[in-house]
Amino acid sequence: MKYSNEKIVKALLLSPLPLLFFTAVLFIVMNQEYSLYSILVVLVGHGLVYLAYCILTVPFSFIFSILLNRYNSLNLLTICIASIIIATPFFILFGWSHTGAIS
Repeated sequence: MKYSNEKIVKALLLSPLPLLFFTAVLFIVMNQEYSLYSILVVLVGHGLVYLAYCILTVPFSFIFSILLNRYNSLNLLTICIASIIIATPFFILFGWSHTGAIS
């Protein structure tokens, strides 16, 4: 099945949102911080992670998705796998630049 470029971009932008939402909720619950300030800080932090994902990985994942779409191999799983493969080096480098250690 062929997908339009608009649908591919929407899928790339929406695919990390459920995971980010669940990690934000889990972070709030595990730390038992229920004040409005703490919740806003967690949401802003996860929003920054989403912004970094959009800036760093969506263009490369879009190119990869166009290639897969040409060969009729594009689905949500391949979009998620490509995004993870492309995002991993960026976030490892991001973590290293802040801590000086690769984890």
